[in-house]
Amino acid sequence: MKSEGQLWAIRQLKEISAGSREAIEIIEATDPAAEHHALTVVVSINCRPLEKKEEGIPLRARERLRIQIPWNFPLGRPEVFFTHNRYGGFPHVQWGNSICLFQAPDVEWQAARGMFGFMQRLSEWLKAGAAGKLDPVGMPLHPPVAYPVANFRVVPRQNAPEPEDSYWSGYVEITRETTYVAELGRWIERTEEVPEVRLATAILLPTTMPFEYPETMLNLLVALIDRGVPLEIIRLTMTIGVLRTEAGKPAIFIIGAAMRGIAGGRRLQHLACWHIDAAQADKLRAAAIAATADNPIDEQAFYAWAFEAKVEWCRVLEDRPEIVERRDGMSAAAWWRGKRVTLLGCGAIGSAIAMMLAKAGVARLHLLDNGVVTPGILVRQGFRRDQIGYGKTDAVRITVEGADPGITVVPKHENIVSVLADDVKRAEMLDADVVIDATASATVAAAIETHFRHHPKPRPPFVSMVLGHNADMGLMTLTPGNSVGASLDIDRRTKLSLSGHAGGAKFLKEFWPTDPSRRELFQPEPGCSSPTFRGSYADVLALSAIMANVGAGWLREGCDLPRAHAIDLSHNSKKRPEVQLIWQPYLVLQDGIHGYEIRVTREAMAVILAWTRRSERTQNDRTETGGVLFGQVDEFLKVVWVDEVSGPPPDSHASPEAFVCGIEGVAALHQEKLTRSTGSVTFVGMWHTHPTALPTPSRTDLGAMQQLLGDKKAFQGRSFLMLIVGGTSKRPIISTGLFERGDYAPP
Repeated sequence: MKSEGQLWAIRQLKEISAGSREAIEIIEATDPAAEHHALTVVVSINCRPLEKKEEGIPLRARERLRIQIPWNFPLGRPEVFFTHNRYGGFPHVQWGNSICLFQAPDVEWQAARGMFGFMQRLSEWLKAGAAGKLDPVGMPLHPPVAYPVANFRVVPRQNAPEPEDSYWSGYVEITRETTYVAELGRWIERTEEVPEVRLATAILLPTTMPFEYPETMLNLLVALIDRGVPLEIIRLTMTIGVLRTEAGKPAIFIIGAAMRGIAGGRRLQHLACWHIDAAQADKLRAAAIAATADNPIDEQAFYAWAFEAKVEWCRVLEDRPEIVERRDGMSAAAWWRGKRVTLLGCGAIGSAIAMMLAKAGVARLHLLDNGVVTPGILVRQGFRRDQIGYGKTDAVRITVEGADPGITVVPKHENIVSVLADDVKRAEMLDADVVIDATASATVAAAIETHFRHHPKPRPPFVSMVLGHNADMGLMTLTPGNSVGASLDIDRRTKLSLSGHAGGAKFLKEFWPTDPSRRELFQPEPGCSSPTFRGSYADVLALSAIMANVGAGWLREGCDLPRAHAIDLSHNSKKRPEVQLIWQPYLVLQDGIHGYEIRVTREAMAVILAWTRRSERTQNDRTETGGVLFGQVDEFLKVVWVDEVSGPPPDSHASPEAFVCGIEGVAALHQEKLTRSTGSVTFVGMWHTHPTALPTPSRTDLGAMQQLLGDKKAFQGRSFLMLIVGGTSKRPIISTGLFERGDYAPP
């Protein structure tokens, strides 16, 4: 009894036959033998009109084909066979008569088109087969077929040698092995020294093999001998392979032929694998060990076995770069391939990022963390329960090597701040294409910042990543290798930019909270655990993946300006969920008094020069001008940031001899900037000009500092930055000096 789908298929075939003008005839139809069995239909197809080429399939005037229509048609795809085996040596014909119509059946088979689509595809195949165009130029060659009979697989990971003579024979090192899989590494030519390691025997040909590989050892030997491989070479290399196989394990053999690649292009090696089961391998090994010149029992054992043996073909899972096009080749993550990455912190973000980098194919991961895997962190960090008690770096190493054993992983269970203080360890840490800081530690950020403040040598770019308190927001910054500051500096710039950005308020509240309720610490194990954020493994992966891709995009583009990316994945997000920020480099000046580094934003300097030009334009008598500087002083880093400036307050007094800065409105400006920046921008000093002169502090300038800092009643600050602009606005000469109260009076 036919199924509904099979009945539909028969109706369609009859309709196709009726409209074909006898080009397609239904010869017979055999009902399914039982429920869920296939319906068999034999058809005759007119092949006389097809253009035939010498290299094509020599189709007869009419060909009979057997179509098997599955019970669940059209969800199930029909199969088609020649009723003879004459075309078994041609591509896309398997088992001597099975026609391979679809390269990717799940994509190409359209159920809705039913038998109409199937017969059209069959017609196209016959036309291409007759013309010798089943492997058209520019398309991948259909590989030969070795029907697997053994439940064993090999994974070649390195490109195969190209045979220069009639054959290449040697060995492949087996780098990793389980009960069902062996990974293959280095190829070793037969004349090289054979290492005392587990090996597979290999014979590679510059020519082709039969499209369907032999099923018996005798026929395989004949095929190799016909292609110029001496029988004695085959036996000797196989014997070495058996001797390098441990007792109780199968001996593995690789056959290669130039049958892989793009039609019309360079031919690469198509690899097939077969093996000798462990029991037979043990017998051949014992015979090889016991053999003598007078008693060559190894030869006798080999030929006796080869005369009777079936070839136990195994499946080859390709991982050779020359064969496999990576599925992530067009993604942002492709940038990480082959890179050396130092990862600071192997916790929530770090353990997730490490696996992403491993999948992307990094060459080396240098891991730094002194934490230990504990039960509570398993819900959101990339560790297993059997890794509890491991150092996090070792646990990440195990996970990464499980994903790709070819990655060099350097786990260091150490305090990152201590590493930064050690010249040798710091050099190892910085020997990378990029450093990722996933610690979310203010102390680590400060340590990195102070190191690069005092050791401004070339360094790799730094990418810093942090999550919000509910793991629904993320913030990432990039510090290029040529930047003046490091991640602490970029964090500060991010904070200030978000305060003036249309979509920045929510990120500012998240990462620099002022609400007392947001400052409450979450301790999963109260009293004995470090404060952390709340969130799931899915939350961490979602944000980490976005940041990893965005960071890769930055690095791929070679970005030489510092930047930040904030992302909002919270459910209550109604506006644009992300913010991108980029900054121009600072104008960097040196304080000649106490060795501070003065970092002036381009925007602030533009305002100073604008006021200078205005004075030049309106005052012809070289009258000085000036204003107020707002920013921040960091006594630990010995850095002064100048972020914003003002022109002269209304009560200022200006003349060619001096500029006396007024104070009217300065307190209000100070308070506005302090509030807007939540404490990061405040009054730091004043600027003034020395028109067409050198920017050297005058006696008046020095006297003002003496008066200002010598009396706490006049000025309560601990320091005062003086910035002087000499020359002209077109060719300014700028100097700075940070005057401290201790220079004039006891603290």
